[in-house]
Amino acid sequence: MQSEPGPDRRVALIGAPFDLGSGGKGSASGPAALREAGLAETLRRRGLRVVDRGDASGVINTPGLTVDGCHHLAEVVTSCRAVREEVGRALAAGQVPLLLGGDHSLAMGSIAAIARHCAAQRRPLFVLWLDAHADFNTPESSPTGHVYGMPVAVATGEGHPDLLALGHASPMLDLHRVAQIGVRSVDPLEDVRIRDRRLRIYRMPEVRQRGMASVVAEALEPVRRAGGHLHVSLDIDFLDPEVAPGVGLAEPDGPNFSEAALCLSAVQATGLLGSFDLLELSPSHDPSGGTTARVIDLVSRAFAATVPAAQVA
Repeated sequence: MQSEPGPDRRVALIGAPFDLGSGGKGSASGPAALREAGLAETLRRRGLRVVDRGDASGVINTPGLTVDGCHHLAEVVTSCRAVREEVGRALAAGQVPLLLGGDHSLAMGSIAAIARHCAAQRRPLFVLWLDAHADFNTPESSPTGHVYGMPVAVATGEGHPDLLALGHASPMLDLHRVAQIGVRSVDPLEDVRIRDRRLRIYRMPEVRQRGMASVVAEALEPVRRAGGHLHVSLDIDFLDPEVAPGVGLAEPDGPNFSEAALCLSAVQATGLLGSFDLLELSPSHDPSGGTTARVIDLVSRAFAATVPAAQVA
């Protein structure tokens, strides 16, 4: 099943230059780097209509206070609200939002908007989380207090009340409609939460044993059956550091370029991609620009057939 695009069915670039959720690891520079490296032009060359909506208005990247164990909580909430509103406007315009971050805490804002949109359409929302980390902490389980380690927990109904209030409802998202691929670094108490709640995770040893093709096919099968809205949230540290060193917290033994390309091409093949987070690019960690170029190539594969060629501007 593939949703029919309307007359203004474009990929909408939305920047969010914010990295306080990670404690300031450099990803605030990600949106500008992706634009300067030609993300929009690459998508257009692949037959897509693209509109750049600029940076979400209201993002605040000035350090604030630690509240209830969450660093810069007010700034995270304000910035996620800004993302939520801009992503919501893009969806209302019939566009496919592509959020450019910025750290992974911003996914709470994008998922809040997408979940509200899907609820209004009575369409099930599925999330494919591509990340080296599970991001399933709460303030009580987190060893650091950095909110970028909490968005999956918040989206599925657990976390600080100010973060839970970002959604139209709590949970924003059914835990059983989340699949994670590439995880290889999990905090001890977070691991207990994962086991207790049965979060669906394909960790790298399983990916290596079964192969990426088998894993991603299984992860996407529920979306295909339901004809749901597929949201992909890609943390660039999903990739092996040999492929993508330009991140704030690199983890070894991740997918190589071919495996990642296979994964994102499988996303495109569903015909159900409705929104995308592209987060955690830290250009200062890879001055060569190689990470940025490879990520643009990979992301374009996920979007290649989202919009029919007949609608190219």
